[in-house]
Amino acid sequence: MVALDIGIWIAYILVFIWLFRKGSGHDVMLSGKVGFGIQAFAFVATYISAVALVGFGGLAYQYGMQMLLIAAGNVWLGTWIVYRYLAWPTRVCQRNLGARTPVQLLAKGHRSPLLGRFLALIFAIFLGVYASAVIKGAALLLEQIVPLSAGFLVWLVAILVGCAVFIGGLRGVLYTEAMQGFVMLIGITMLILAVFDKVGGPLQGMEQLAALAPTKAANTGFVSLASGGEGWFILSLVIVTSVAVWAQPQMIQRHFALASPQQVDRITPLAMCVLTVLVGGAYYVAALGRIFLPEIAQPDAVMPTMVRMLLPEVGLQLFVLAIASASLSTATAIFHIAVSAVAEDLPGSPATRFRWFLGICFIVILSAGCAQVKGQIIAMLCATSWSVVGSAVLVSYVALVRFGRRSSKAAWWSFVAGFGTCLVWYLMTDKHLAILPLPFPALRSIPPFFVGFTFSLLGWGIGWMLDPFARAKSHFWPEHESRQ
Repeated sequence: MVALDIGIWIAYILVFIWLFRKGSGHDVMLSGKVGFGIQAFAFVATYISAVALVGFGGLAYQYGMQMLLIAAGNVWLGTWIVYRYLAWPTRVCQRNLGARTPVQLLAKGHRSPLLGRFLALIFAIFLGVYASAVIKGAALLLEQIVPLSAGFLVWLVAILVGCAVFIGGLRGVLYTEAMQGFVMLIGITMLILAVFDKVGGPLQGMEQLAALAPTKAANTGFVSLASGGEGWFILSLVIVTSVAVWAQPQMIQRHFALASPQQVDRITPLAMCVLTVLVGGAYYVAALGRIFLPEIAQPDAVMPTMVRMLLPEVGLQLFVLAIASASLSTATAIFHIAVSAVAEDLPGSPATRFRWFLGICFIVILSAGCAQVKGQIIAMLCATSWSVVGSAVLVSYVALVRFGRRSSKAAWWSFVAGFGTCLVWYLMTDKHLAILPLPFPALRSIPPFFVGFTFSLLGWGIGWMLDPFARAKSHFWPEHESRQ
């Protein structure tokens, strides 16, 4: 059995190495021609991290079936809406502008190189530090099966991801992410089947879950949306994880590999199907775990406890591989964006191989170093990354790629207003991070992304009114290009 376990890991590593080498010899910023299946699985793997599978799975144990609203939001708002209205327009804009990175897309689109420098700095810092949480999660997972310390494994994982990004570039990242997405699908499918066998089937499980008494988190029972603050919390998670994701640079960059609208039409149903199984299946069976698991206080312990209880040793190894894949796929996507920001966007010229190497070294040291640190600022940057980045660029991104509105002033006003208010709101309302007073405590329940997005939209409106040149010259992208 030990030999089989070792064989599984060796096979995984060898396939990983073979796939990231497929990008060797290509421009590190460009993917070249990539099949729709690779793109679909890569999109899902970039979208879904170990936090979604393990952390949100634990929340499903606490909140019940209402967590499926988040899965539905991820599938329809975060995937269908994106591919229906944003993906191909993004590719058209990127091609027309000659942009090689998401930063360049926004900077060239809104005619502001300085905005590009600021975005590059934010992406490098926020995503570089956010990567520290991702690689630390992978290291803690590997620590359970590898006789090495977590501190050493953090550096090992960071260097492995850095090597993959250095050698494979964007093309290698897409191929390795697709493989990791497929492994995630296998692991979650095994767990789903094991849980259904344990409770007698999905419908029988729902009946048993509905019979359980309500709790504080599931105050209307485990098969309906909670009332009051708990239900509002779930709905806010739907928006943050399904709408703020639109403007995450690692997600925007996935659209750069698109070849045609026809390819988009093939990617969309496959990505939605895989995502439904991954997040929908994980949250569904985690909620059913309330039926047969003992009371578990820590949400992060729910999924590991369930796996150890239900899966054989081989299944356990495959599930660990799935969670490790979720971490590594997210890490490679984030590393590529952060390194691009350091090596190309900040200098303002195409990255040389030497600058690419220096960028890799910087992000490896930043992410692995921060993973060793326990401090409020690190926790804040990790916790706020998606909301802050989404608040800073979502409005200007959608205005550009969907409506063809180009304005330096509007983009700047939107960026400053969204970024500043979202960050300040975190510092006033988050129970772990609050260091500033909140003038109106009754507003504490409003999520920071909601505040940041609202002010970003207002900022865009003000900037647009102050920019008559943009109003005169800005226009929709040519209609015939929107579906070519």
